[in-house]
Amino acid sequence: MDKFAVLTGGSGRAGPFLKDQLENMGYDVAVLDLPDFDVSDRNSVLEFKYKLKRTPSVLVNNAAIDNPPGTKATFFGSLERILQVNLMGPCYMSEAIIPMMVEAGGGVIVNIGSIMGNIGADWKNYPEGFEKPVAYNLSKAGLIQLSRSITTQYGRFNVRSVTIAFGPLDIGLPQSFKDKFLKNVPLGRAMSEESWRSALRFAVECPELAGQQVLVDGGYTSF
Repeated sequence: MDKFAVLTGGSGRAGPFLKDQLENMGYDVAVLDLPDFDVSDRNSVLEFKYKLKRTPSVLVNNAAIDNPPGTKATFFGSLERILQVNLMGPCYMSEAIIPMMVEAGGGVIVNIGSIMGNIGADWKNYPEGFEKPVAYNLSKAGLIQLSRSITTQYGRFNVRSVTIAFGPLDIGLPQSFKDKFLKNVPLGRAMSEESWRSALRFAVECPELAGQQVLVDGGYTSF
């Protein structure tokens, strides 16, 4: 298979080092992001597919949006938009790329999840008046099922999918949030860039890791 990878959400906090990690693993990487590419627009995804001259052996669905602390977020706020980007986007990308992977003999789709796909948000971790949008949690929970379903449907064609889910990335985190959140993390630290890199490498290079979620959270969800 061609060592060519597609990464969505390349300009986000994790995007640059995810790209770097794929390149360190020997992949040529096509990075997709706004304003030139909208993962939530099915036509944009199809236009990208038709322009591809190589078949990706790796697709990393990293593009996502959220309403962070400090914004006027509400529990049911931005429902449609968050789901459209965070869940429908990976579905559109997978729909476009899977037939190419099947024809080429296989590939792996890595969905970037979150602890919020496994638990409800603890309001005590956030500033007074802030509500974590439930759409973010719903979208990340959906990625777990997307990875399972891709694997059970297309595993016979050597196409597998994995969700790698993380606690908060230790880049740009407000100190007030860290002080509250880390009290409930057994290891006492946020997730490092190295953890993200290691998990991505594991997901891509472990050939029988399929249909599963790899949860990297410092033990937060172990209680």
